Amino acid sequence: MGNTLKNGRREQHFWLYGVTVLLLAVSQWAIAEERVSVSRLLVASGVDGQMPVFEKMVQGTLAQNPAFEGEEKAVLQHIAMESLRGDVIYRYVEDAVTEALQPGDRETLMLWYDSPLGQRITELELKGLEADALPAMKAAAEALVADRPRMEAAARLDALTQSSDLGMALQKKAMLASFMAESIATNPDAPVETAELDAQLQQHQGAMQQLIEQQTLLSLAFTYRELPLEKIASYESFLSTSASRRYQQGLKAGLLAGVDAVLESWEAGLREYY
Repeated sequence: MGNTLKNGRREQHFWLYGVTVLLLAVSQWAIAEERVSVSRLLVASGVDGQMPVFEKMVQGTLAQNPAFEGEEKAVLQHIAMESLRGDVIYRYVEDAVTEALQPGDRETLMLWYDSPLGQRITELELKGLEADALPAMKAAAEALVADRPRMEAAARLDALTQSSDLGMALQKKAMLASFMAESIATNPDAPVETAELDAQLQQHQGAMQQLIEQQTLLSLAFTYRELPLEKIASYESFLSTSASRRYQQGLKAGLLAGVDAVLESWEAGLREYY
């Protein structure tokens, strides 16, 4: 009788353990499937192709910094390339988007991004990141600014995507990266004190914000210049949906968290070099 009870309890224990393992396996499979779905969404919307943007911003800031020149500047640019990795930022974006989206959002978003207009918009956005886009935008700037309906559409798109706010945040972090290099070059063992940088940013906040807003509106007008205004209006309607707003919030949160993470690698690389 005693052995029977013991065997029964042992079988029950094994059964419960088996159920627990099965539930964990199913849970891990579901998380993996969810990540694959989010990853597909990020690719369809062109977000994966935008991950190197922060490194390019830092590279540009370093190139303009008169505190560094010659071999030292070349080394810093190499450290930036090695530490400000887009694949690291991408993982943070994946996690933040996964957390931000609600059930049904991924399917709703994929319907849009897989549509002909969604694919066309993604194509135009990625084209806007190509090397020849900036000089082409400068050449078209006067005509774009004079096109009031398109500039008004660009302003509405900026309000929906918060592109200029994100641009401002990224520019500040790029300036921080350059400031960190100057500080660590002076004293490699001391913590980076940002009071001086904070004061400078505070002093020039208004001018920076205005400049970035102007550049953002011009960039948006240039990016979608080939789209009829009614197609842009359709895009605005999509961006106004709750699913798209959650997606935009997740993208922004993940991007900024990822940038903070790679800045830690940047700091470590700087301290090792100096």
